[in-house]
Amino acid sequence: MTHPQRRPQTDEYHEFYANYINCVPEGELFSLLEQQIAPLRSVLSGRSDEDVSTLHTPYTWTIKQVVGHLIDAEKLFGWRAHRFGCGDEAPLPGMNQNPYVDALNYESINIVTLIDELEFARKGNIAFLKRLADGDWDRVGKADGKPITVRALAYILVGHINHHWMIVQKRLGL
Repeated sequence: MTHPQRRPQTDEYHEFYANYINCVPEGELFSLLEQQIAPLRSVLSGRSDEDVSTLHTPYTWTIKQVVGHLIDAEKLFGWRAHRFGCGDEAPLPGMNQNPYVDALNYESINIVTLIDELEFARKGNIAFLKRLADGDWDRVGKADGKPITVRALAYILVGHINHHWMIVQKRLGL
């Protein structure tokens, strides 16, 4: 098992992702990846369906929809890391998040089931990332026309959830 030895440098990703990477605390990447879902499960699984299905102004998604978006993004960023980590340099399209949330009817699914799906996706991504050789972390692919390294994508996995989790905690008054 290899580990990324450093945080991604700013030339490893498009500036759009800087906020997500800046949301990643210091620490060993795999520990961060492995421990990230438990706090969501702890807080959200005890909430009523009404709590997680309510829109909180000015936000446009319910908490269930936010968790659904986390699932979508986990799969998408993981797929990018998988493709680029294997040396597949075929460019990948960007992601318009709204059609995913609109089409997948996350409101009809129990919050615990959504968290389970997020955790399953995360475990798959961790298993893949742990198999990478040292040089694989530096591989570059293009997503949405912009170059990005596998290392940056792994950090984005953590930062993206942290970004949205901070907003959810604020919405819930935590």
